[in-house]
Amino acid sequence: MRDDFDYDDDFAYSDFDDEDEDDDFGMTFEEDLYLMIREKLRDTIQEYKAQHPALKKLESAVSAFKVNAKNTDDSKFYPLAAKLLSEHIKPLTQDSEEIQEIYDNMQTDIARFKNQRAHGYEGELYLTD
Repeated sequence: MRDDFDYDDDFAYSDFDDEDEDDDFGMTFEEDLYLMIREKLRDTIQEYKAQHPALKKLESAVSAFKVNAKNTDDSKFYPLAAKLLSEHIKPLTQDSEEIQEIYDNMQTDIARFKNQRAHGYEGELYLTD
């Protein structure tokens, strides 16, 4: 059960070995999916923000995003967090085509909360060259 989710703290573990990456023992599908979405979003911003200045605004918005849902189990918390994150960045889609593409690709992954068998977005990053 998570009470809140802080963007900066959640990826502090990124310095571990690849062996540990495969160990999601105890992680729910919802948590794993949400962390994957956040990781793709973060990696996309880091990869492309130098080429697309509008992504700096997206980075700031994502960094400021917090969820506070006390006493909510994982099966409800992570889909809610994904939905709120999506709603948080949706207004930025008007700023650039790149943010719109990121948003659209995120929606494909977010749909998997409702249907675990849904295809999801296949790329490792939410933008393509």
